Amino acid sequence: MVKIIMNSGEERKFDSKDVEKDLEASGVPERVAEEVAERVEDKVEDNMTWTKVNEQINIELKRLEEDIDRAHRSWIQRSQASSAAATQDMRTDSSSANTFIPESQRERHGNRY
Repeated sequence: MVKIIMNSGEERKFDSKDVEKDLEASGVPERVAEEVAERVEDKVEDNMTWTKVNEQINIELKRLEEDIDRAHRSWIQRSQASSAAATQDMRTDSSSANTFIPESQRERHGNRY
């Protein structure tokens, strides 16, 4: 059992569920609060001050935010690359429709022109 030292000097058993509840109460989505609480739980040491626990919560929130930002940028890049490829495919397809086909050969092509 890990104990932390509160600002008042009182020792209290650390419970990651308390961190999770506090984060949710401040507006953090439930899944994010769970993830941060789990990460903080792995870092908390016996007799750590509440101030240090709070610092760790802030660090983990920042790390998670950076992970999300990195994933978002990657998603945008992949999405743009996919859109560019689709646009290129459309250009290739439409350029063949503009190809000149002599009238004598149009029948062979199903009179699509």
